[in-house]
Amino acid sequence: MASPPPDAQDPLPPQFQPLGNPLAGALQLLPLRERLTLVTETMRELSRQTDPQSMAKVYLRHLRQLLPNDGLVAVSRRDLPTPHYRVTRSSRWKEEIDPWLNRDRLPVVTGGIMGELLYGNEPRIIDNLQVDRNDPAYEHLQGFQSLAAIPMYDQGRALVLVALLSKSPKGFDPEKLPDLVLTGNLYGRASHNLILARQLEQSVQELDFELRRMEKVQASMLPARVPVVSSLALERHHQTARRAGGDYHDFFSYPDGTLGILVADVSGSGASATSLMAIVHTLAHVCPQEERAPGAFLSYLNRHLTEQCNSALDTFVTAFYGVYQPVTRTLRFALAGHPPPRLLLQSPDGWRRRVLDMADGLPLGLDRHERYGESQVALAQGDLLVLYTDGVTDLESPEGKPFGLNGLDHALALTDPGSDKVMDKVVRALRHHAGGRVQRDDLTLVFARVK
Repeated sequence: MASPPPDAQDPLPPQFQPLGNPLAGALQLLPLRERLTLVTETMRELSRQTDPQSMAKVYLRHLRQLLPNDGLVAVSRRDLPTPHYRVTRSSRWKEEIDPWLNRDRLPVVTGGIMGELLYGNEPRIIDNLQVDRNDPAYEHLQGFQSLAAIPMYDQGRALVLVALLSKSPKGFDPEKLPDLVLTGNLYGRASHNLILARQLEQSVQELDFELRRMEKVQASMLPARVPVVSSLALERHHQTARRAGGDYHDFFSYPDGTLGILVADVSGSGASATSLMAIVHTLAHVCPQEERAPGAFLSYLNRHLTEQCNSALDTFVTAFYGVYQPVTRTLRFALAGHPPPRLLLQSPDGWRRRVLDMADGLPLGLDRHERYGESQVALAQGDLLVLYTDGVTDLESPEGKPFGLNGLDHALALTDPGSDKVMDKVVRALRHHAGGRVQRDDLTLVFARVK
């Protein structure tokens, strides 16, 4: 949370002006070896703390070593408007209160000696302490005769102040006050950083929890298994760059025996991509029967994404959609800005590659008036259809070199396209190319081999 502006821009009421001249500086430090040992051990112990409340105990113990006292009271104005403050610690309390976890239990007050010291913005020693019964801090200060005020600064202002208390008049050596201010502000900065780290850790845990839930949601939208189709063998490999991503593939078994195959890729990755993927999934599954032809199917998705979602999400979706007829072994398909499939054809002279780059159109969600044409290809026994998202070709090596279409074609050529090991070899080639480098984009492979 942003700190309040400097006091120079925040005039104080007259009753909150400093109580006199600030301490001019150190008159004489502790002997070097004694001071060095004390500070070193304190800093070491503070550095081991992972909880701000534990760190506070270390610091307060250090105060008792450096300047013996009979009690203390601490106040804070953090996140409060002038002239308000909270009492956050008191030696008079029977119950220890963690001010970071139980802030609501600490009442907000104004005025009194502690308010003057806190808003006075300077270290102070009061040798003859007198407290009015109406003072908000009376219960904490009553019975003590002297006080040493140690402010802790943030953005030039004292946001926290610790007051050491003595039952004796002139109970504090002013020569030790500079060291107390120095170590107090080191502690204050360290504890503030620890609080920020704890808040960050909590946010990361909450985000991680949500991503795990999003990952499960995404997994639930992908087909649990590939369908069994006469004359067609299906395989797929799906891998997200993060716990949740925007790659989507699906299969649709229609009453006439045909099979719809959808591979889509939402631009970007992470939770926002998964959210749009969920919308595509829903639209695909409620598409009316009269719009299940490939071109009409993509036009339907595009129209609804453009009209209802894209203006808010500012993204797009590439897609391949094909309908396979198992009796005639034909594939009718359409593309929406998606990488064109590779078709490995079996011929008397061996295998040859064909790129199905016909019937292409704009990605979904860019222009509601886009209409998608379609094309048809006849398949033969042994032919292999290779569908993929651009996460496959964009996958980078440790040197930053993309896998590329050449890498995909080379991996496909390493083995007999008619064997059952093609997917395994392509996935191994991708992992070898990445060499442990963090994946930047989701990747999906869908193979369909004619039996």
